Amino acid sequence: MSEASQQSFQVSLPLRFSHCDPAGIAYYPRYFELCDHVIEDWCEQVLGVSRRRLHLELGMGLPTVDVRAQFTAVSRLGDILDFELLVEGYGNSSVEFVITVTSGGETRFVVHYKQVLIDMSKTKSTNWPQEWRDVLQAVCKGNGR
Repeated sequence: MSEASQQSFQVSLPLRFSHCDPAGIAYYPRYFELCDHVIEDWCEQVLGVSRRRLHLELGMGLPTVDVRAQFTAVSRLGDILDFELLVEGYGNSSVEFVITVTSGGETRFVVHYKQVLIDMSKTKSTNWPQEWRDVLQAVCKGNGR
């Protein structure tokens, strides 16, 4: 894991037509879809497990159990959105993310997620494997948490 990924995970994505309402303004459910893409990329690039492997091979999922969002400014069709994901904390089976979305240096959207690792066959939480727990610990330490 690189030192940069220990501080935060960053991705830039364009706001496309499919993300907007008829007025060309970001449609709020699409923000959540975009954030989910960022979490999926974080899982693969930082945690080291793709969603395909997580779901289809390991039989695990990472559903959202709590989400809080604040919309601070309008995003428009064609804007480049910069997503910054920070791991705010983790527990035996949970992880808490804060994703800040900016464009041109202006904050557009901030969302707090709590997700829980589950065994999909039982639909019950399961503890983080030690390898992933080690990554979570390093990421949180890198964030000064």
